[in-house]
Amino acid sequence: MFHPDEINAEWLTHILGDEANVIDFEIQAIGTGQVGANFRCHLTWDRDDRLPTVVIKFAALDAQSRATGVLMGTYQREAEFYRQIAQRIDVAVPHVHYIDFVPGSADVVIVMEDLDPRVQGDQINGCNHSEARMALSEAALLHGAFWDDESLFELDWVSRRDPEGIAHTVEMIEALQPAFVNRYQSVLSEESIEAGDCFLRGASVWFSDIPRPSTLVHGDYRLDNLMFAPTGTLSSRPLVVVDWQTVTHSHAAHDVAYFLGSSFTPEDRRSHEEQLVGHYYDELTNRDDAPSITLDEFWLNYRRFSWSGFLMAMLASMIVGRTDRGDDMFVAMANRHAAQITDLGATEFLNTSTQ
Repeated sequence: MFHPDEINAEWLTHILGDEANVIDFEIQAIGTGQVGANFRCHLTWDRDDRLPTVVIKFAALDAQSRATGVLMGTYQREAEFYRQIAQRIDVAVPHVHYIDFVPGSADVVIVMEDLDPRVQGDQINGCNHSEARMALSEAALLHGAFWDDESLFELDWVSRRDPEGIAHTVEMIEALQPAFVNRYQSVLSEESIEAGDCFLRGASVWFSDIPRPSTLVHGDYRLDNLMFAPTGTLSSRPLVVVDWQTVTHSHAAHDVAYFLGSSFTPEDRRSHEEQLVGHYYDELTNRDDAPSITLDEFWLNYRRFSWSGFLMAMLASMIVGRTDRGDDMFVAMANRHAAQITDLGATEFLNTSTQ
């Protein structure tokens, strides 16, 4: 069952039933995913005290987005993350009931717990200081669990930078950056247009220097991929992290700069940035097996990875199916990260003389 139209009661009983049968069901689309399609499935059983709902995730229904997901390996990464990694970390992730995936295709289905009444973060509207602290605390749990862990390199499904991959990414940037500017020029800031031009000239330099130590990063750590418990409710998991399609080897600063640069207006980020980076650093290092890294070392790479969110906005917007909300989101990300790049003087990481 790899498409919402294929779901039937017999299949739901097979994967969820325990001496009970699903006799009816109803599905409704939820979420704002660009490469995945999520549906809430309301279940009617032949006996009481059974799961009332689950969430079922498929590949995107849009043909362009599906092709992108296959090409980039995003469907395999998420399936393997839940199979191999989720049980090893303290990060709050959805409980998964069932996974099926056909390698090399967009045939994927993940049946997971329904996180309602948690509310999806809003990438465009941003978050408050308290929500950002929660998000950074979860990120520190992920990064600390795999800090400088060489076993990650044995997982061939985790994306990584290698010479072939770097060359391909640089080719993509050269092809897509002009199209990105052409499409969004009327709503891009001058900083965004300048940042794209600048990165086009220095992409090879930026990608050639891979900071160590590496860890496992989410890769798309932003508000749309975070589910928050409603204000005032008591929950052992006030925040749950979803959408693990982009896990990769990188420096921990990748997720932190990506999250902070995209989650606030430039004005709010400037007010909270150093304090929130400090909070993340404290969460990362206040543990018995704390990584050996100074705050100054982390800050250097935080500045370097202020480019990460800008690159995602520039590239992803051009290779997934286009929607109105997607356009608004990618433009907001590009403009916010371009301001972050400027504020942090991150263009220096594109200059060979500084490497």
